[in-house]
Amino acid sequence: MLDPTGIFLITLQHTEECLSLAYVHALAGRAGVNLAAQRVHDYGIDGTFRSIKVIGARRVESGFAVDFQMKATINWEHDGSDVVYDLEAKTYNDMVERDSEAAPCILILLCLPANAEHWMESDETRLVLKHCCYWMRLQGERTTNTSTKRIRIPRSNELTSQAIVNILNAERDRRLGV
Repeated sequence: MLDPTGIFLITLQHTEECLSLAYVHALAGRAGVNLAAQRVHDYGIDGTFRSIKVIGARRVESGFAVDFQMKATINWEHDGSDVVYDLEAKTYNDMVERDSEAAPCILILLCLPANAEHWMESDETRLVLKHCCYWMRLQGERTTNTSTKRIRIPRSNELTSQAIVNILNAERDRRLGV
């Protein structure tokens, strides 16, 4: 974040985005799913998880996918069993107005410590990103708020590699009518 002269090389927001992408890349790799996270144009989707299946001796994408919108923030709090976050109203509306027949889109929220110096630690034996990501599929009515919409994500929705597998399996089951 800082070069030796104390000058920021990229913005804090861009650093947050890089850390959230690294976090999701690591989880997707551990989950054994394909991750597409580089869009040519930004239309509200930051990436897509795609499940893999084996055909003969080859691995191919199964055709089942879940899109995601990623946010990273220091502006969050725990409130009992929930994570509370004020999401931009336009982002909230984009997500709840998604066609129900389309691939689902989940929100992924990386909750960072307030002090940027505590976001990450590394040495020759480990890399640690502090706090964690939570996920949620936003549903409901569009908000009439013009600035933000307060959302509550259950803390049980911690994004883990197993959670990614479960999310993709649920999408497969939904598509197949299981």
